[in-house]
Amino acid sequence: MNEREFLALRNRRRFLSEVACGVGMMGLSSLLNADAPAPNPLAPKAPHFPGKAKNVIFMFMEGGPSQYELFDPKPALERFDGESLPEELTRDLKLAFIKPTAKVMASRYQFRKYGESGMELSELVPHLGSVADEIALIRSMVSEERDHFRAIKLVRTGYPIRPTIAYPTWGSVVARDRWDPGFDLPAFVRIGKPRIKTRDVNSGVLGPRFESFKIDEPGKLPEDVHPAVPPDVLQRRLALARQLDEQFAARGSAKAAAEQREIYDRTSRFVLSPLLDAFRLDKEPDKLRDAYGRGPFGQGCLLARRLVEAGVSFVEVINSGTLNDQGWDTHKRGFKENPILAGETDSGYAMLLTDLADRGLLDDTLVVWMGEFCRTPKYEDDQGGRNHYSEGWLVALSGGGIKMGQVIGATDKDNIHVTDRPISVPDLFATFCKVLGMDPHEEYFTEQNQPIKLVEGGTVIHELF
Repeated sequence: MNEREFLALRNRRRFLSEVACGVGMMGLSSLLNADAPAPNPLAPKAPHFPGKAKNVIFMFMEGGPSQYELFDPKPALERFDGESLPEELTRDLKLAFIKPTAKVMASRYQFRKYGESGMELSELVPHLGSVADEIALIRSMVSEERDHFRAIKLVRTGYPIRPTIAYPTWGSVVARDRWDPGFDLPAFVRIGKPRIKTRDVNSGVLGPRFESFKIDEPGKLPEDVHPAVPPDVLQRRLALARQLDEQFAARGSAKAAAEQREIYDRTSRFVLSPLLDAFRLDKEPDKLRDAYGRGPFGQGCLLARRLVEAGVSFVEVINSGTLNDQGWDTHKRGFKENPILAGETDSGYAMLLTDLADRGLLDDTLVVWMGEFCRTPKYEDDQGGRNHYSEGWLVALSGGGIKMGQVIGATDKDNIHVTDRPISVPDLFATFCKVLGMDPHEEYFTEQNQPIKLVEGGTVIHELF
Protein backbone atom coordinates (compact mmCIF):
# COMPACT_ATOMS: atom_id res chain seq x y z
CA MET A 1 0.00 0.00 0.00
CA ASN A 2 1.51 3.36 -1.05
CA GLU A 3 1.17 6.62 0.87
CA ARG A 4 -1.82 7.85 -1.19
CA GLU A 5 -3.74 4.61 -0.63
CA PHE A 6 -2.93 4.74 3.09
CA LEU A 7 -4.23 8.28 3.43
CA ALA A 8 -7.39 7.39 1.49
CA LEU A 9 -7.96 4.43 3.75
CA ARG A 10 -7.35 6.52 6.88
CA ASN A 11 -9.76 9.26 5.78
CA ARG A 12 -12.37 6.73 4.75
CA ARG A 13 -12.19 4.95 8.09
CA ARG A 14 -12.38 8.26 9.92
CA PHE A 15 -15.64 9.00 8.12
CA LEU A 16 -17.00 5.53 8.75
CA SER A 17 -16.19 5.83 12.46
CA GLU A 18 -18.28 9.01 12.56
CA VAL A 19 -21.14 7.15 10.90
CA ALA A 20 -20.70 4.38 13.42
CA CYS A 21 -21.17 6.79 16.30
CA GLY A 22 -24.76 7.19 15.22
CA VAL A 23 -25.21 3.45 14.98
CA GLY A 24 -23.69 2.40 18.28
CA MET A 25 -20.92 0.33 16.78
CA MET A 26 -18.95 0.11 20.01
CA GLY A 27 -21.87 -1.59 21.68
CA LEU A 28 -21.96 -4.08 18.82
CA SER A 29 -18.27 -4.91 18.82
CA SER A 30 -18.80 -8.39 20.22
CA LEU A 31 -21.22 -9.07 17.36
CA LEU A 32 -19.36 -7.48 14.47
CA ASN A 33 -15.67 -6.78 15.17
CA ALA A 34 -15.64 -4.81 11.97
CA ASP A 35 -12.04 -5.25 10.94
CA ALA A 36 -11.88 -9.05 11.11
CA PRO A 37 -14.60 -10.96 9.24
CA ALA A 38 -14.40 -14.74 9.07
CA PRO A 39 -12.25 -16.19 6.27
CA ASN A 40 -13.73 -18.27 3.48
CA PRO A 41 -12.56 -21.69 4.78
CA LEU A 42 -14.89 -21.20 7.75
CA ALA A 43 -17.96 -20.39 5.68
CA PRO A 44 -21.27 -21.78 7.01
CA LYS A 45 -22.54 -25.06 5.66
CA ALA A 46 -25.98 -26.36 4.84
CA PRO A 47 -27.41 -28.99 7.26
CA HIS A 48 -26.27 -32.53 6.45
CA PHE A 49 -29.04 -34.54 8.08
CA PRO A 50 -32.71 -33.93 8.83
CA GLY A 51 -32.27 -32.88 12.46
CA LYS A 52 -35.36 -32.11 14.48
CA ALA A 53 -34.17 -29.08 16.42
CA LYS A 54 -33.85 -25.65 14.84
CA ASN A 55 -32.64 -23.83 17.94
CA VAL A 56 -30.69 -24.44 21.15
CA ILE A 57 -31.13 -22.92 24.61
CA PHE A 58 -28.04 -23.79 26.65
CA MET A 59 -28.29 -23.13 30.39
CA PHE A 60 -24.84 -23.19 31.91
CA MET A 61 -24.58 -23.63 35.68
CA GLU A 62 -21.10 -22.24 36.15
CA GLY A 63 -19.17 -23.59 39.12
CA GLY A 64 -20.34 -27.21 39.17
CA PRO A 65 -23.75 -27.92 40.77
CA SER A 66 -24.04 -30.54 43.49
CA GLN A 67 -25.88 -33.65 42.35
CA TYR A 68 -26.69 -34.62 45.95
CA GLU A 69 -28.73 -31.49 46.51
CA LEU A 70 -30.57 -31.52 43.18
CA PHE A 71 -31.07 -34.53 40.92
CA ASP A 72 -29.35 -37.64 42.30
CA PRO A 73 -30.44 -39.10 45.66
CA LYS A 74 -27.83 -41.11 47.55
CA PRO A 75 -29.47 -42.20 50.82
CA ALA A 76 -26.80 -44.86 51.36
CA LEU A 77 -24.34 -42.10 52.23
CA GLU A 78 -26.18 -41.64 55.51
CA ARG A 79 -24.41 -44.71 56.90
CA PHE A 80 -21.10 -42.79 56.64
CA ASP A 81 -22.43 -39.34 57.49
CA GLY A 82 -19.81 -37.46 59.51
CA GLU A 83 -17.23 -40.23 59.05
CA SER A 84 -14.49 -41.02 56.56
CA LEU A 85 -15.16 -43.51 53.79
CA PRO A 86 -13.44 -46.89 54.20
CA GLU A 87 -10.04 -47.01 52.53
CA GLU A 88 -11.16 -49.65 50.02
CA LEU A 89 -13.69 -47.16 48.62
CA THR A 90 -11.24 -44.26 48.27
CA ARG A 91 -8.18 -46.07 46.93
CA ASP A 92 -8.78 -44.90 43.33
CA LEU A 93 -10.64 -41.72 44.15
CA LYS A 94 -9.56 -38.73 42.04
CA LEU A 95 -9.97 -35.51 44.00
CA ALA A 96 -9.00 -31.92 43.25
CA PHE A 97 -8.36 -30.20 46.60
CA ILE A 98 -9.65 -32.49 49.32
CA LYS A 99 -8.04 -35.41 51.15
CA PRO A 100 -9.40 -38.96 50.76
CA THR A 101 -9.79 -39.06 54.54
CA ALA A 102 -12.20 -36.11 54.58
CA LYS A 103 -15.57 -36.89 56.13
CA VAL A 104 -18.74 -37.75 54.25
CA MET A 105 -21.79 -35.55 54.19
CA ALA A 106 -25.14 -37.04 53.16
CA SER A 107 -27.69 -34.74 51.58
CA ARG A 108 -29.86 -32.81 54.01
CA TYR A 109 -32.78 -32.66 51.58
CA GLN A 110 -35.63 -35.02 50.84
CA PHE A 111 -36.14 -36.53 47.39
CA ARG A 112 -39.43 -37.66 45.90
CA LYS A 113 -40.62 -39.20 42.66
CA TYR A 114 -42.28 -37.00 40.05
CA GLY A 115 -44.35 -37.58 36.94
CA GLU A 116 -45.16 -40.78 35.13
CA SER A 117 -41.43 -41.41 34.82
CA GLY A 118 -41.00 -41.46 38.61
CA MET A 119 -37.91 -39.27 38.30
CA GLU A 120 -36.45 -38.57 41.74
CA LEU A 121 -35.69 -34.90 42.37
CA SER A 122 -34.83 -32.86 45.45
CA GLU A 123 -37.30 -30.83 47.46
CA LEU A 124 -35.23 -27.79 46.43
CA VAL A 125 -36.63 -27.98 42.86
CA PRO A 126 -40.41 -28.52 43.19
CA HIS A 127 -41.26 -26.62 40.00
CA LEU A 128 -38.98 -28.88 37.98
CA GLY A 129 -40.82 -31.84 39.50
CA SER A 130 -43.95 -30.65 37.69
CA VAL A 131 -42.16 -30.97 34.31
CA ALA A 132 -40.10 -34.09 35.08
CA ASP A 133 -41.66 -35.92 32.13
CA GLU A 134 -40.24 -33.22 29.85
CA ILE A 135 -36.65 -33.95 30.93
CA ALA A 136 -34.13 -36.62 29.99
CA LEU A 137 -31.70 -36.69 32.91
CA ILE A 138 -28.16 -38.05 32.53
CA ARG A 139 -26.52 -39.01 35.85
CA SER A 140 -23.37 -40.60 34.46
CA MET A 141 -21.26 -37.93 32.76
CA VAL A 142 -17.51 -38.48 33.07
CA SER A 143 -14.38 -36.48 32.28
CA GLU A 144 -10.84 -36.09 33.57
CA GLU A 145 -11.12 -32.37 34.25
CA ARG A 146 -11.58 -31.20 37.86
CA ASP A 147 -10.25 -27.69 37.46
CA HIS A 148 -12.76 -24.97 36.52
CA PHE A 149 -10.70 -23.43 33.73
CA ARG A 150 -10.00 -26.70 31.96
CA ALA A 151 -13.43 -28.19 32.58
CA ILE A 152 -15.27 -25.12 31.29
CA LYS A 153 -13.21 -25.15 28.11
CA LEU A 154 -14.03 -28.83 27.64
CA VAL A 155 -17.78 -28.66 28.15
CA ARG A 156 -18.23 -25.44 26.17
CA THR A 157 -16.22 -26.56 23.12
CA GLY A 158 -16.22 -30.36 23.23
CA TYR A 159 -12.41 -30.33 23.15
CA PRO A 160 -9.74 -30.43 25.86
CA ILE A 161 -7.37 -27.48 25.99
CA ARG A 162 -4.64 -27.42 23.35
CA PRO A 163 -2.38 -24.37 23.51
CA THR A 164 -2.05 -24.04 19.73
CA ILE A 165 -5.78 -24.06 18.89
CA ALA A 166 -8.51 -21.72 20.13
CA TYR A 167 -11.49 -24.05 19.86
CA PRO A 168 -14.80 -22.21 19.46
CA THR A 169 -17.62 -22.40 21.95
CA TRP A 170 -20.48 -24.61 20.77
CA GLY A 171 -22.77 -21.63 20.26
CA SER A 172 -20.39 -20.33 17.59
CA VAL A 173 -20.28 -23.73 15.91
CA VAL A 174 -24.08 -23.82 15.71
CA ALA A 175 -24.17 -20.19 14.55
CA ARG A 176 -21.86 -21.11 11.67
CA ASP A 177 -24.06 -24.04 10.73
CA ARG A 178 -27.27 -21.98 10.93
CA TRP A 179 -25.85 -18.78 9.46
CA ASP A 180 -28.38 -16.72 7.49
CA PRO A 181 -26.84 -13.49 6.16
CA GLY A 182 -30.32 -12.05 5.57
CA PHE A 183 -31.47 -12.46 9.18
CA ASP A 184 -31.51 -9.22 11.16
CA LEU A 185 -30.55 -10.63 14.58
CA PRO A 186 -27.31 -12.36 15.60
CA ALA A 187 -27.35 -16.15 15.33
CA PHE A 188 -25.78 -16.55 18.79
CA VAL A 189 -26.77 -14.54 21.86
CA ARG A 190 -25.28 -14.97 25.33
CA ILE A 191 -27.21 -13.80 28.39
CA GLY A 192 -25.33 -13.23 31.63
CA LYS A 193 -21.63 -12.98 32.41
CA PRO A 194 -19.04 -15.60 33.36
CA ARG A 195 -17.84 -15.47 36.96
CA ILE A 196 -14.23 -15.00 35.89
CA LYS A 197 -13.50 -13.42 32.52
CA THR A 198 -10.34 -15.42 31.87
CA ARG A 199 -12.40 -18.63 31.96
CA ASP A 200 -14.67 -17.43 29.19
CA VAL A 201 -14.81 -19.17 25.80
CA ASN A 202 -15.37 -17.27 22.58
CA SER A 203 -15.65 -18.04 18.87
CA GLY A 204 -11.96 -18.95 18.65
CA VAL A 205 -10.78 -19.92 15.19
CA LEU A 206 -14.24 -19.31 13.72
CA GLY A 207 -13.66 -15.59 14.04
CA PRO A 208 -15.81 -12.61 15.02
CA ARG A 209 -18.63 -13.30 12.56
CA PHE A 210 -19.79 -16.14 14.79
CA GLU A 211 -19.05 -14.51 18.14
CA SER A 212 -21.93 -14.18 20.58
CA PHE A 213 -23.86 -10.96 21.04
CA LYS A 214 -23.60 -10.40 24.78
CA ILE A 215 -26.42 -9.26 27.04
CA ASP A 216 -25.20 -8.74 30.60
CA GLU A 217 -28.62 -7.87 32.01
CA PRO A 218 -31.75 -9.56 30.60
CA GLY A 219 -34.15 -7.09 29.04
CA LYS A 220 -31.55 -4.34 28.73
CA LEU A 221 -29.62 -3.82 25.51
CA PRO A 222 -26.26 -2.04 25.59
CA GLU A 223 -27.04 1.67 25.68
CA ASP A 224 -25.29 2.50 22.42
CA VAL A 225 -27.15 -0.09 20.33
CA HIS A 226 -29.97 2.34 19.66
CA PRO A 227 -29.21 4.89 16.90
CA ALA A 228 -28.30 8.34 18.18
CA VAL A 229 -29.84 9.94 15.08
CA PRO A 230 -33.21 9.50 13.34
CA PRO A 231 -33.47 6.56 10.91
CA ASP A 232 -33.55 8.80 7.80
CA VAL A 233 -30.34 10.54 8.88
CA LEU A 234 -28.71 7.20 9.58
CA GLN A 235 -29.69 5.89 6.15
CA ARG A 236 -28.21 8.97 4.44
CA ARG A 237 -24.96 8.48 6.32
CA LEU A 238 -24.82 4.83 5.36
CA ALA A 239 -25.56 5.69 1.71
CA LEU A 240 -22.63 8.09 1.72
CA ALA A 241 -20.48 5.42 3.34
CA ARG A 242 -21.39 3.03 0.52
CA GLN A 243 -20.28 5.63 -2.03
CA LEU A 244 -16.93 5.89 -0.31
CA ASP A 245 -16.71 2.09 -0.30
CA GLU A 246 -17.24 2.05 -4.06
CA GLN A 247 -14.50 4.61 -4.56
CA PHE A 248 -12.23 2.63 -2.27
CA ALA A 249 -13.00 -0.57 -4.21
CA ALA A 250 -12.20 1.15 -7.50
CA ARG A 251 -8.68 1.75 -6.25
CA GLY A 252 -8.10 -1.99 -6.08
CA SER A 253 -9.42 -2.81 -2.60
CA ALA A 254 -12.63 -4.57 -3.59
CA LYS A 255 -12.32 -7.33 -0.99
CA ALA A 256 -11.85 -4.95 1.94
CA ALA A 257 -14.69 -2.77 0.69
CA ALA A 258 -17.02 -5.77 0.39
CA GLU A 259 -16.18 -6.80 3.95
CA GLN A 260 -16.93 -3.31 5.22
CA ARG A 261 -20.26 -3.25 3.35
CA GLU A 262 -21.27 -6.51 4.98
CA ILE A 263 -20.43 -5.13 8.41
CA TYR A 264 -22.42 -1.94 7.96
CA ASP A 265 -25.33 -3.71 6.30
CA ARG A 266 -25.60 -6.06 9.25
CA THR A 267 -25.29 -3.21 11.71
CA SER A 268 -27.99 -1.07 10.12
CA ARG A 269 -30.37 -4.01 9.76
CA PHE A 270 -29.87 -4.91 13.40
CA VAL A 271 -30.40 -1.49 14.95
CA LEU A 272 -33.36 -0.63 12.69
CA SER A 273 -35.04 -4.04 12.70
CA PRO A 274 -38.47 -4.53 14.27
CA LEU A 275 -37.06 -7.84 15.55
CA LEU A 276 -35.04 -5.83 18.05
CA ASP A 277 -38.20 -5.90 20.18
CA ALA A 278 -37.37 -9.54 20.93
CA PHE A 279 -34.92 -8.21 23.54
CA ARG A 280 -37.66 -6.27 25.36
CA LEU A 281 -39.05 -8.13 28.34
CA ASP A 282 -41.55 -5.36 29.09
CA LYS A 283 -43.58 -6.78 26.21
CA GLU A 284 -44.40 -9.78 28.40
CA PRO A 285 -47.25 -9.88 30.98
CA ASP A 286 -46.16 -9.28 34.56
CA LYS A 287 -47.76 -12.56 35.59
CA LEU A 288 -45.54 -14.51 33.18
CA ARG A 289 -42.43 -12.61 34.24
CA ASP A 290 -43.24 -13.44 37.85
CA ALA A 291 -43.67 -17.13 36.96
CA TYR A 292 -40.18 -17.23 35.45
CA GLY A 293 -38.74 -15.54 38.53
CA ARG A 294 -37.61 -11.94 38.64
CA GLY A 295 -33.95 -12.74 39.17
CA PRO A 296 -31.33 -12.58 36.40
CA PHE A 297 -31.55 -16.28 35.57
CA GLY A 298 -35.35 -16.44 35.44
CA GLN A 299 -35.56 -13.34 33.26
CA GLY A 300 -32.71 -14.70 31.17
CA CYS A 301 -34.75 -17.84 30.48
CA LEU A 302 -37.70 -15.70 29.42
CA LEU A 303 -35.47 -13.68 27.11
CA ALA A 304 -34.10 -16.93 25.67
CA ARG A 305 -37.63 -18.01 24.79
CA ARG A 306 -38.34 -14.69 23.10
CA LEU A 307 -35.13 -14.92 21.08
CA VAL A 308 -35.65 -18.45 19.75
CA GLU A 309 -39.23 -17.45 18.96
CA ALA A 310 -37.78 -14.62 16.87
CA GLY A 311 -35.43 -17.03 15.06
CA VAL A 312 -32.11 -16.86 16.97
CA SER A 313 -30.35 -20.20 16.57
CA PHE A 314 -28.40 -20.47 19.83
CA VAL A 315 -29.04 -18.76 23.15
CA GLU A 316 -26.79 -19.35 26.14
CA VAL A 317 -27.98 -18.39 29.62
CA ILE A 318 -25.22 -18.33 32.23
CA ASN A 319 -26.30 -18.80 35.83
CA SER A 320 -23.50 -17.48 37.99
CA GLY A 321 -25.90 -16.87 40.87
CA THR A 322 -26.39 -13.81 43.01
CA LEU A 323 -23.93 -14.81 45.76
CA ASN A 324 -21.05 -12.51 44.82
CA ASP A 325 -20.85 -14.19 41.41
CA GLN A 326 -19.50 -17.39 42.92
CA GLY A 327 -22.05 -19.47 41.01
CA TRP A 328 -22.37 -23.13 41.91
CA ASP A 329 -18.82 -23.36 43.26
CA THR A 330 -20.05 -24.21 46.75
CA HIS A 331 -16.84 -25.04 48.58
CA LYS A 332 -18.19 -23.37 51.71
CA ARG A 333 -21.60 -22.78 53.25
CA GLY A 334 -23.43 -25.25 51.03
CA PHE A 335 -26.33 -25.49 53.51
CA LYS A 336 -27.02 -21.80 52.95
CA GLU A 337 -26.04 -21.45 49.29
CA ASN A 338 -27.53 -24.50 47.59
CA PRO A 339 -31.15 -23.63 48.47
CA ILE A 340 -30.61 -20.10 47.11
CA LEU A 341 -29.01 -21.31 43.88
CA ALA A 342 -31.63 -24.02 43.40
CA GLY A 343 -34.43 -21.53 44.01
CA GLU A 344 -33.01 -19.12 41.42
CA THR A 345 -32.84 -21.95 38.89
CA ASP A 346 -36.00 -23.93 39.62
CA SER A 347 -38.75 -21.55 38.52
CA GLY A 348 -36.94 -20.20 35.46
CA TYR A 349 -35.96 -23.61 34.12
CA ALA A 350 -39.38 -25.17 34.73
CA MET A 351 -41.31 -22.23 33.30
CA LEU A 352 -39.09 -22.19 30.23
CA LEU A 353 -40.03 -25.79 29.41
CA THR A 354 -43.71 -25.10 30.06
CA ASP A 355 -43.74 -21.91 28.00
CA LEU A 356 -41.91 -23.49 25.06
CA ALA A 357 -44.32 -26.43 25.07
CA ASP A 358 -47.39 -24.15 25.29
CA ARG A 359 -46.18 -22.19 22.26
CA GLY A 360 -45.33 -25.28 20.20
CA LEU A 361 -41.62 -24.47 20.32
CA LEU A 362 -40.27 -27.34 22.43
CA ASP A 363 -40.13 -29.85 19.59
CA ASP A 364 -37.98 -27.43 17.58
CA THR A 365 -35.74 -26.35 20.47
CA LEU A 366 -33.09 -28.42 22.23
CA VAL A 367 -32.88 -27.26 25.85
CA VAL A 368 -29.69 -28.16 27.74
CA TRP A 369 -28.94 -27.74 31.47
CA MET A 370 -25.43 -28.54 32.71
CA GLY A 371 -22.36 -27.40 34.60
CA GLU A 372 -18.70 -28.27 34.13
CA PHE A 373 -18.57 -31.07 36.75
CA CYS A 374 -20.24 -32.11 40.02
CA ARG A 375 -19.26 -32.25 43.70
CA THR A 376 -17.69 -34.78 46.07
CA PRO A 377 -19.59 -36.86 48.63
CA LYS A 378 -17.11 -35.45 51.15
CA TYR A 379 -17.37 -32.03 52.69
CA GLU A 380 -14.85 -29.25 53.28
CA ASP A 381 -16.46 -27.62 56.29
CA ASP A 382 -19.33 -28.16 58.67
CA GLN A 383 -21.47 -25.71 56.69
CA GLY A 384 -22.09 -28.09 53.79
CA GLY A 385 -19.35 -27.19 51.30
CA ARG A 386 -18.28 -29.81 48.76
CA ASN A 387 -15.32 -30.03 46.38
CA HIS A 388 -14.86 -30.65 42.65
CA TYR A 389 -15.61 -34.08 41.21
CA SER A 390 -15.79 -35.24 37.58
CA GLU A 391 -17.41 -38.68 37.71
CA GLY A 392 -21.19 -38.88 37.69
CA TRP A 393 -22.00 -35.27 36.88
CA LEU A 394 -25.35 -34.21 35.50
CA VAL A 395 -26.82 -33.11 32.17
CA ALA A 396 -30.52 -32.54 31.59
CA LEU A 397 -31.96 -32.40 28.06
CA SER A 398 -35.40 -31.51 26.74
CA GLY A 399 -37.12 -30.91 23.42
CA GLY A 400 -35.64 -31.25 19.96
CA GLY A 401 -37.47 -34.52 19.36
CA ILE A 402 -35.57 -36.52 22.00
CA LYS A 403 -37.22 -39.08 24.29
CA MET A 404 -37.90 -37.35 27.57
CA GLY A 405 -39.15 -38.58 30.93
CA GLN A 406 -36.21 -40.90 31.54
CA VAL A 407 -33.01 -41.21 33.56
CA ILE A 408 -29.87 -42.40 31.78
CA GLY A 409 -26.89 -43.83 33.63
CA ALA A 410 -26.07 -44.23 37.31
CA THR A 411 -23.28 -44.17 39.85
CA ASP A 412 -22.74 -46.59 42.72
CA LYS A 413 -24.65 -46.05 45.96
CA ASP A 414 -21.86 -43.84 47.32
CA ASN A 415 -21.53 -41.81 44.11
CA ILE A 416 -17.86 -42.65 43.75
CA HIS A 417 -17.83 -44.39 40.36
CA VAL A 418 -20.17 -44.59 37.38
CA THR A 419 -21.56 -48.11 37.26
CA ASP A 420 -24.03 -47.78 34.39
CA ARG A 421 -23.71 -46.04 31.03
CA PRO A 422 -20.72 -43.72 31.36
CA ILE A 423 -21.12 -40.84 28.90
CA SER A 424 -18.25 -38.61 27.77
CA VAL A 425 -18.28 -35.03 26.56
CA PRO A 426 -17.66 -36.13 22.93
CA ASP A 427 -20.66 -38.49 23.26
CA LEU A 428 -22.77 -35.55 24.37
CA PHE A 429 -21.60 -33.32 21.51
CA ALA A 430 -22.14 -36.08 18.94
CA THR A 431 -25.68 -36.25 20.27
CA PHE A 432 -26.10 -32.49 19.89
CA CYS A 433 -25.11 -32.92 16.25
CA LYS A 434 -27.71 -35.61 15.66
CA VAL A 435 -30.48 -33.51 17.21
CA LEU A 436 -29.45 -30.50 15.11
CA GLY A 437 -28.88 -32.35 11.84
CA MET A 438 -25.15 -31.65 11.79
CA ASP A 439 -22.42 -34.05 10.69
CA PRO A 440 -20.04 -34.51 13.66
CA HIS A 441 -17.30 -35.63 11.27
CA GLU A 442 -17.46 -32.46 9.18
CA GLU A 443 -14.23 -30.51 9.15
CA TYR A 444 -13.63 -26.80 8.95
CA PHE A 445 -10.21 -25.28 8.43
CA THR A 446 -8.40 -22.63 10.40
CA GLU A 447 -6.61 -19.77 8.66
CA GLN A 448 -3.50 -21.96 8.82
CA ASN A 449 -5.44 -24.71 6.95
CA GLN A 450 -5.53 -26.96 9.98
CA PRO A 451 -8.62 -29.21 9.86
CA ILE A 452 -10.89 -29.41 12.91
CA LYS A 453 -13.83 -31.78 13.21
CA LEU A 454 -17.04 -30.59 14.79
CA VAL A 455 -16.63 -33.47 17.26
CA GLU A 456 -13.57 -35.63 17.79
CA GLY A 457 -14.81 -39.15 18.49
CA GLY A 458 -17.90 -39.73 20.54
CA THR A 459 -20.96 -41.96 20.10
CA VAL A 460 -24.55 -40.75 19.98
CA ILE A 461 -26.56 -41.41 23.16
CA HIS A 462 -28.98 -43.88 21.59
CA GLU A 463 -31.43 -43.88 24.51
CA LEU A 464 -32.53 -40.39 23.49
CA PHE A 465 -33.86 -41.48 20.09
